[in-house]
Amino acid sequence: MSSQQKDSGKSLLTSLRVLNQIGASIMSELTIEEIIERVYHYVNELMDAYSFAIGIYNPSTKHFEYTGTRENDKKMPFFSIEADNTGRFSGWVFANKKEVLINDFENECAQYLPNMITAMHGLEPKSAMYVPIFINKEVAGILSVRTPVKNAYSPQEMEILKMLAVFIAKAFEHTRQALLQKQTRPHPPKSYMQDPLSARELEVLVLLSKGYTNRSIAAELFISGSTVKTHTLNIYQKMAAANRTPAIVKAREYGLLL
Repeated sequence: MSSQQKDSGKSLLTSLRVLNQIGASIMSELTIEEIIERVYHYVNELMDAYSFAIGIYNPSTKHFEYTGTRENDKKMPFFSIEADNTGRFSGWVFANKKEVLINDFENECAQYLPNMITAMHGLEPKSAMYVPIFINKEVAGILSVRTPVKNAYSPQEMEILKMLAVFIAKAFEHTRQALLQKQTRPHPPKSYMQDPLSARELEVLVLLSKGYTNRSIAAELFISGSTVKTHTLNIYQKMAAANRTPAIVKAREYGLLL
């Protein structure tokens, strides 16, 4: 194996490691801006992302909304682009559901757009990549990187950006589902809100949900068995439950337990 092949193998392994780090860091319940921030933190380890942006498609306005765009580590102002504007790369990607790789902006722009364009904000790029973010086979967003350097991007870096778009799509969907669950989750009754579980009762409830007996709860929390019994009776009363099973079910419905 040549030294060039070895370097290429090491580069690929490094990219996969960074991609896995990104995937792991954005799968918690984050806002869109937080996801963008996390991705930007890592993306320059993968490629030249002097300018980095994620546009989120808003079906009600039919625009791509760019929040948290970064250029040379500075946050850029919010802007939006019409999704059907095929005079911009966002519109081209939306219409064609394909990625774009450009290494000489002035000469290659005409392959995609009817006219030469200028940047909405910041630098005039020499190289750029645009990748659709798919959710349920529809374009839900666009991921882009740009740089003032010519010939900055390779097909391998395009494949890395496409993989990154898959991670971002999963994170968006995870965040969306978590939000829907919160919106549809039953709210605790007013009686509970007036007399909620104490911190100690919540600790007891968590252990009950894990199958602990009263005796094991007492040992875990360093309290007496009679104190555990008092706490469990208070939990059942406040949750309007006859015993531990319905109390645990209601607590999960109300979001008191994971």
